[in-house]
Amino acid sequence: MPELPEVENTKRYLIESGVDGATIRSATVTWANSVKLPSVEDFVLDVRDKTINGITRRGKYLIFGLDSGNILVLHLGMTGGLVVQPISDENDGLVRHTFDFYDDRQLRFIDPRKFGHLWLVGCFSEIVSKMGPEPLDPAFTTDVLFQIVRNRKLPIKALLLEQSAVAGLGNLYADESLFVSGIHPASLSADLNLEQIECLHTSIVNTLKQSLDIYDKDRAAFGLNRSFGLPNWTMVRNLGAPCVACSVPMEMIRVRNRSSYYCPNCQKAT
Repeated sequence: MPELPEVENTKRYLIESGVDGATIRSATVTWANSVKLPSVEDFVLDVRDKTINGITRRGKYLIFGLDSGNILVLHLGMTGGLVVQPISDENDGLVRHTFDFYDDRQLRFIDPRKFGHLWLVGCFSEIVSKMGPEPLDPAFTTDVLFQIVRNRKLPIKALLLEQSAVAGLGNLYADESLFVSGIHPASLSADLNLEQIECLHTSIVNTLKQSLDIYDKDRAAFGLNRSFGLPNWTMVRNLGAPCVACSVPMEMIRVRNRSSYYCPNCQKAT
């Protein structure tokens, strides 16, 4: 699933492609269940002739400001991606929704598994009432993470996946951050000490920044082929493969029904 770096990369790709400032001539929705608010008919009518006047990200959500005062919000789902191409270019068979611009280009929402979502609302709180801090925001300090972690008693992997705790993290980046910090994914959050939380904070921030640095080197290529899963992982997400740090075979457990890869030697259970 696209996580914070992938969604941030998509946002930057759209801005660099000149989508910010473009005016939507028309929209086509081919999978009605993707539109959560309002009705599909109202959605298509209400985005028509609206100019995009800002593209931002919150967690895993892309937010397009419109000159009507509404916001168009997209969630890429499990395997979704966005690409900007001339309307005349042949359409990918997995394109589910399109937004035609007056400059004869088209924003295409590619969504193979149909798990993506779209909203047209007045404010973001109509979609998500509570979302945690952005981990790349300077305000996300060790003290902030300490309060989040110590005030809850559930497996740390499960806590990191809660968007109300920390925005934008998903399965891959949570596993990587826990591996780098040497914390077992099933460790209870309230049992972590200050040193572990400091290490976890550094691991989260560095892991996200490293991925964004890779995307920044070739944004268009990643935007077009939707390659999620970069070659910079420290850990190996392969059951039985040798740990890169100690060569002990990697293991996998399920934490709240999410697969969690870890090294039983480097990430000992507490």
